[in-house]
Amino acid sequence: MKISKKNILLLAAVAPVLSASAQDIRVNQIGYCANGEKQFQVAGGNFKTFSVVDDKTGKVVYEGKLGNHEYWDLSGEDIQTASFSGLKTEGTYRVKVGQQTSHLFAIAQKGVYDELNQWVLKAFYLWRASTPIESKYATFRGTNFARAMGHPDTAVYWGIPSKSGGRGDYLEKKIASPKGWYDAGDYNKYVVNAGFSCEYLGMLYEMYPKFHQQQNLNIPESGNGVPDLLNELKWETDWLLTMQDEDGGVFFKLTTKAFSRFVMPEHDLNDRYMIGKSTTSALDFAAALAMASRLYAPYEKQFPGYSAKALTAAKRAFEWAEKNPYVPFENPRDVTTGGYTDTSYVDEFQMAATELLITTKEAKYAKYVDLDALFNTPTWPYVATMHLIQLQLHNKELKGLVDVKKVERRFLALADSICQNHEQSVGLIPVKVLRWGSNCEVASDGCIAGIAYYVTKNKKYLNTAVGCFDYLLGRNATGYCFVSGFGTKYPKHIHDRRSEADGIEEPLPGYLCGGPNAGAGVDCGPSRYGKYPAKAYYDGKCSFSTNEIAINWNAPMALLTGIIVNELNK
Repeated sequence: MKISKKNILLLAAVAPVLSASAQDIRVNQIGYCANGEKQFQVAGGNFKTFSVVDDKTGKVVYEGKLGNHEYWDLSGEDIQTASFSGLKTEGTYRVKVGQQTSHLFAIAQKGVYDELNQWVLKAFYLWRASTPIESKYATFRGTNFARAMGHPDTAVYWGIPSKSGGRGDYLEKKIASPKGWYDAGDYNKYVVNAGFSCEYLGMLYEMYPKFHQQQNLNIPESGNGVPDLLNELKWETDWLLTMQDEDGGVFFKLTTKAFSRFVMPEHDLNDRYMIGKSTTSALDFAAALAMASRLYAPYEKQFPGYSAKALTAAKRAFEWAEKNPYVPFENPRDVTTGGYTDTSYVDEFQMAATELLITTKEAKYAKYVDLDALFNTPTWPYVATMHLIQLQLHNKELKGLVDVKKVERRFLALADSICQNHEQSVGLIPVKVLRWGSNCEVASDGCIAGIAYYVTKNKKYLNTAVGCFDYLLGRNATGYCFVSGFGTKYPKHIHDRRSEADGIEEPLPGYLCGGPNAGAGVDCGPSRYGKYPAKAYYDGKCSFSTNEIAINWNAPMALLTGIIVNELNK
């Protein structure tokens, strides 16, 4: 039986509404690669067998046994796990357990994740500031998400917070700082989150350059002779370059004094300010621009001098940080937007120095490499693991500059611990604590496991990456596919100003929401959230604690999807 690419892409659009019991059978709602692992879970019963039913014919095409039920403390449920990996025939299916049937999903040799792969990257185009979003680039399954230009940022106040931490003393001087991506569900732009996100997207390109040289994201720059992933990334690095001061320091953020109301970008006319040079912003900037220098070096014809400009900016920022190693950022009292508070700078030095080392091969940066550091799931305030990953991905070219054997030992030890946590978890995720942005942590762990497979071709790492991927796309205790617009049941009311103010019923597509959060409850009220951490999620505009979107969450989701597509969905 053959399934067309068109049918794969339209699965979510044509799937009928299912009974509430469908969420008790937890599947990847987009689908499975024919030759990959195909696991699902069932909650709340003690069933012996299951079947897989062809959705078109109604015939049973596969039968199997369910595992013993185990109690998952994070969801407060008895869970059974089963596999139908032996089913490799292309088609559209449902799992049936007792009288319950699952959400619809596809099995295909190729293409099952192509649309997802496109839109988790196109999400960054939709996030662009200082430009209109055009319908020919922003139409998803017939819905037009075009909008007018917002925040040109051609005249923002140059803000110098007072040393006392009181009111900001904002100079009358105005400067231009256009482009960049909106950071999350708000309209501000933050350097530390930009640096973290650029790292993931740059890794994605460097791992699979040939794939991305052929990929057409259908963005305004498509066809200019530069891979579209790099075209999109440059929109952010162009903005980052505007955030550097004359002394090499880098301002922390471009922001309004308070978060705007839920209006479209063109209707947010509040004054905007460039404020707060800090050690973290200088180092995150240095990492992103050092990477950009080597990414754009082959495209000197299209972007004359850009590679050299990026490297000069990165070096100046790093030198500023060396002279100013303990400068924190604190919001002035009259600014209440995101603080991204971080008072530990060692890990940012490691990440920035590593990117400069890879790009320049200058031994002076190697002294910042610390292979005895604590390595765990990367998050924007703790990026030590980012430098370990990059050392591993570039270890052949760094021989003689770092201990490449130790790099591999430490990296694989981290990947092994993630695999072990995944295998020991009843819910089949490596994350033990579900906090704000838990989906980002699941995606990041999946990326580390996927990179370990990329390096070793050991199937256990790929299986863990696929397990994380499946969780994010529906095999979880909430019953949601956590990427907007995908699957049968997905977030409809993401905490995002554009999506809530545009008058369109459907959410902007391709965005990974924050996910279950044991600390949720303040924003929408405790009654909106489940008692157990794995169910502490609410699909509501008010739920910034579980349903917001952010560039630093979409970036690891994009890398994880890219790994799955390139390593499995071939």
